[in-house]
Amino acid sequence: MSKMHREGDSGSEEATTLLSRDVGGAFRLLLAANPLPMWVYDLETLGFLEVNDAAVAHYGYTRAEFLKRSIADIRPNEDRARLHQILAERKDAFGYSGTWRHRRADGTLIDVEVTSHILDWEGRPASLVVAHDVTETRRLQEELARRALYDEATGLANAALFLDRTADALERAKGSLCVGVVVVGLSGLDALSSMAGDAAADALVAEVARRLGSCCSENETLARLGGGRFAVLCETAERDGVLRLANSVAAALEGSLSVPDFGELRAAPAVGVALGDGGDLDAAALVHDATSAMRHAAERGQRSFLFANPALRRADLEAFETERALAGALGAGELRLFYQPVVDLHDGGVVACEALVRWDRPEVGLVGPDRFIPLAERSGLIVELGAWVIDHAIAEAATWPGRPAHRPRVGINLSARQLHDDRLVERFIGACGASGLSPASVCVELTESAFVATDDYGAYKSLAALREMGIEVAIDDFGTGYSALSYLTHLPVDVVKIDRGFVAGLGADRADALLVEAIITVAHGLGLRVVAEGVETPAQLQALCDLGCDAAQGYLLARPTPSEDLPGVLDAATRAASGRAMTGAAPRGGPKMSAVSMRRTFPPAAS
Repeated sequence: MSKMHREGDSGSEEATTLLSRDVGGAFRLLLAANPLPMWVYDLETLGFLEVNDAAVAHYGYTRAEFLKRSIADIRPNEDRARLHQILAERKDAFGYSGTWRHRRADGTLIDVEVTSHILDWEGRPASLVVAHDVTETRRLQEELARRALYDEATGLANAALFLDRTADALERAKGSLCVGVVVVGLSGLDALSSMAGDAAADALVAEVARRLGSCCSENETLARLGGGRFAVLCETAERDGVLRLANSVAAALEGSLSVPDFGELRAAPAVGVALGDGGDLDAAALVHDATSAMRHAAERGQRSFLFANPALRRADLEAFETERALAGALGAGELRLFYQPVVDLHDGGVVACEALVRWDRPEVGLVGPDRFIPLAERSGLIVELGAWVIDHAIAEAATWPGRPAHRPRVGINLSARQLHDDRLVERFIGACGASGLSPASVCVELTESAFVATDDYGAYKSLAALREMGIEVAIDDFGTGYSALSYLTHLPVDVVKIDRGFVAGLGADRADALLVEAIITVAHGLGLRVVAEGVETPAQLQALCDLGCDAAQGYLLARPTPSEDLPGVLDAATRAASGRAMTGAAPRGGPKMSAVSMRRTFPPAAS
């Protein structure tokens, strides 16, 4: 008697050995004791000759029902032709191993790995079979394979599958077709998740996926690349087909999106498009170009879409080189601090000076923060750069003329990433101690989006520690993010800085005046002072005074200036503000909530 076809199946091998020695009782005992379903069937009639208890329990047939059936009866109809073909091919073979679908008594189908062996059963040719149910194993394998290629939240293709299909499309194109990749990016998704919860963000993603799906044909691939990024792949005979798709995508996301339990939201989409024809450009490069165009569209605030082009590629290369040069700028002493005054609208005095970093780049000149701060955020250099600003701003503020109690506060901008730096509080303690500047002469500023993005206990704990030191906290660019006025009640802040976008329409747009008035009223009701940013015209300044705003900042009053030129600029800013009508301004400083009462707004510590 030969060995089993599958090595290691000791149960069936031992049973065959026992049967070959005519130890029938021992064979049946081993058959009955095996935990896997086993049976013997007639090679001529295919009828069952013997089954064990495990087969009866697993398949749901009684022993008598089994013995009235053939092995074809436990297969679905569509698999029976394959069964007879394999049996015909292997009739004289020693055995067979493979995977089959079997039908249980209740009609359910299961995937089974079988191992069989030819033997003699009471004088007739027969086969001994051991069956192993692998249905769950296969399901798990298929699920893992699905997750490797599809986005779990939306069911769309993921980045890996999209890249693979793009490569296939480029291979088919070879100059005869145009391959287009359209990448869509949603801004503020992380902020929405932090503020309203993952369920709201998932609902927004699902709605975006639904709308994008309505733009795509069966021949186009829609994918979620990750986070708030989606992509569409299309193959068309002409460039106009890609243009039509890009227009449809942009139009589908216009206006507000309805999110359950959160109302109407604007997705703020940016769309980038790249074209390929199967030439030198590979799939990764094509997707990269479309993603780059999307990012540039977002930075420009472009409402439709932007095509990838050589200028954008040069901009990306420039950004890479800038990021690399920025890494050495700190050690080379190339950074400078400028200060822009904040003027009290009650008496015209300068109450603060915001520190603004500039990069004196060799062979380029003075570079504004909008050119390198986003790169520092992206690369992680912002923590090191921020530490430099803290040290130098506090040290320079300590040298400003006048009695310490009457000097303006120094405003220092912080990023969301800095709030998660364990050394942040120690940095302020060390800088104030080394310079002799009181923490009460320091104000840290975070943008509204940074507050929302750091809505966790660790970040709030850092802010609480800074406020315990006496450092003021301001929310910058208020009104530009997802938060409503009611969100102010949850923020550990002393000052609200109204974004310049609202200030721009003052004196000309009644709607802007109403919005600014609402912010001022709510902020004052919460004991917060209000600063208006971007004041550039006398009409804007007068409107702010009439609305009761506490302070203002902008080019009308003073431009950013180096520390050594600050005394003259402070006098000029005071004169500029004092020359305006301020009868409507709130009393200097406005009401102020105590640190104890503000502390109640912090989220509870994790237990």
